[in-house]
Amino acid sequence: MSQKATPQRYAMVGFASMAALWMYIDRVCLSTLADRIQKDLQFDGDQKALILGAFFLAYALCQIPTGSLADRFGQRKVLTACIVGWSLVTAMTGFVEGFLGLLAVRLFLGIAEAGAYPAAAGLVKNWAKPTERGRFSSIVALGGRLGGAVAPFVTAFLAVAFIGWGPSHWTYEFETRRVVDGVEIAHVEILNWRAVFVFFGLCGLLVAALFWLVVRDRPADAAKPTVVNDGPRPSFLSQLSILLFDRNMFLFATVQFGANVGWALLVTLLPTYLNERFGTPLNEIGQKQTVTLLIGCVGMILGGFVTDFLHGKLGPRWGRSLPICFAKAGCVVCCCLVPQFDSAWTVILILGAMAFLVDLGNPSIWSLAQDVGGKNVGAALGWGNMFGNLGAFASPIVLTVVKDWYGWNVAFFVCAGFYASASIAGFLLNAGRPIAQPGESK
Repeated sequence: MSQKATPQRYAMVGFASMAALWMYIDRVCLSTLADRIQKDLQFDGDQKALILGAFFLAYALCQIPTGSLADRFGQRKVLTACIVGWSLVTAMTGFVEGFLGLLAVRLFLGIAEAGAYPAAAGLVKNWAKPTERGRFSSIVALGGRLGGAVAPFVTAFLAVAFIGWGPSHWTYEFETRRVVDGVEIAHVEILNWRAVFVFFGLCGLLVAALFWLVVRDRPADAAKPTVVNDGPRPSFLSQLSILLFDRNMFLFATVQFGANVGWALLVTLLPTYLNERFGTPLNEIGQKQTVTLLIGCVGMILGGFVTDFLHGKLGPRWGRSLPICFAKAGCVVCCCLVPQFDSAWTVILILGAMAFLVDLGNPSIWSLAQDVGGKNVGAALGWGNMFGNLGAFASPIVLTVVKDWYGWNVAFFVCAGFYASASIAGFLLNAGRPIAQPGESK
């Protein structure tokens, strides 16, 4: 990559990070308001868990197809289409009138967002040197984590700020109850949750227009050689068969599934946990959820430098696997510590440490897909994301059942078990072993 292209390279990764920020805002904002929306639309707790998980199911199943589209037709086209799609669906969320409508928009949101990270991974590969992939990937993923971190606080703020906007039935009174010193206290909140989704959707459309105007798939002086060297693209079925029987991809899927069962709790059930365990009101829920996810962002920043440093010192095998292994092992410890404390802020700091460790290992996961993916980078990252989001889909459903039967403490121990499986699989990953291409044998 020429020195002349360096500022443009950072611009590309910056705009990809901005897209990820808005993607996570649209993804996470529902969980902050979920208990209130449940009362407004009158559905039960099991239906709420299904709605929270539905996004991740659709997101998971569409990862490989949309990743393949990005590989074939270009990252700029696919990612712009994704931003437009998820922004429209987010705006539509403000108009739903019941359980089925909300379930449908969450499924469509998952479909629309599925191609974003596979396409962004392709952009990073095209614009970054191999020794920069960890840092560039961490910048893109950091945008998503920042979006997820600010979403609870901004969502709670806007739900109050938009009181009186739109039709009169958009402003709704919610009665909540909390226990203070053994005494149950009723509290009335007046909110407008519908206007929040419409606002976020309109902002996303502006992001899509800016992204299309600025971003390009690869540097102009690198476009022609890249096309010549890549050769014909494998078909979708060929890509799927390669991923299905590759040892690295099996381990990659195990890492993502196990890690996301635990991490998804932070963006789905954490508000419910704080409400049920500590009687936390909405404004404080937004603050605590934001603090937890902001701590995770620090791990995302450091993770890129850690994996690139270890890649240079130890090579691709250990430079990618060790950060994943040790980060997930630390998450096991965090999940086992949560039940030992009765202070909400102490628990938040422990969960923040868990988010930090999850994000510390994420740049290694992205970089591994870029290292081994060859012509299938989008599909390779999509494969791991598919299983990761199947774990996220299962998380609110499984943990709600466990919580209802055995309590919140056991739910955290279940998360610890999944993190342990991710740690073991991470240790066995080998970024020095590329995925076979059609016609190759390994």
